[in-house]
Amino acid sequence: MQERRNSRLAEITIDRADAQAASREEAIVDRATQFFADHGLHGNTRDLARSIGVSQPLLYHYFPSKDALIARVVDRLFEDRWKPEWRDGLRRADLSLRQRLEQFCIDYAETILTRDWTRILFFASLAGMDVHKRHQAVLRERALRPIARELRREFGSSRPEGVSTADLELAQRLHTAVFQVAVRRWVFDQPPARSQAVAIREEVAFFLHGARSQLGERLGNGQGLKLAVG
Repeated sequence: MQERRNSRLAEITIDRADAQAASREEAIVDRATQFFADHGLHGNTRDLARSIGVSQPLLYHYFPSKDALIARVVDRLFEDRWKPEWRDGLRRADLSLRQRLEQFCIDYAETILTRDWTRILFFASLAGMDVHKRHQAVLRERALRPIARELRREFGSSRPEGVSTADLELAQRLHTAVFQVAVRRWVFDQPPARSQAVAIREEVAFFLHGARSQLGERLGNGQGLKLAVG
């Protein structure tokens, strides 16, 4: 009986220690996220630790490198918030393409393009850092490629699944427009005159107007159909 009681007490102690460690780790991630969003991703771990209010040894206890900490921040702000149902939403047959793009872009902006992620991605893209490159690769497969397929299907392609490099570039323009709405708000302190949702709806409308002309012309003359690799 006493052995079981001691074993249970030991388990409780371990559980509490694990909970405290997890809480401390999350606190470091919280502070690091704020720091990166305010100041960018440069700087050594000593300066980073001092800035977020912990010792360098403690930082290394939880994260072996600054890259590991950045990866955790990226997981929290981007990976963990990505909604798998967005892909299905882009393919809904009961909504127009404009409605589907509006729903996706508005929800994506509200969920992913927060102040912290927008600023971190902005700093990373200016510096040519790996964070930006990884983000672009993931975005291409999860959003740009599905959007490109729907554009081809909408504008009468005989091969809607045959997404080309040019198609992906076209879909990228929509993401760039939506990202710029967030950049103006969170980086340059220039929020939309009415609301973010209204601004995004306008960007979708402008995009579809141009995409119809560009994609229709390209598909009509048979150019740009070389399939994208990957």
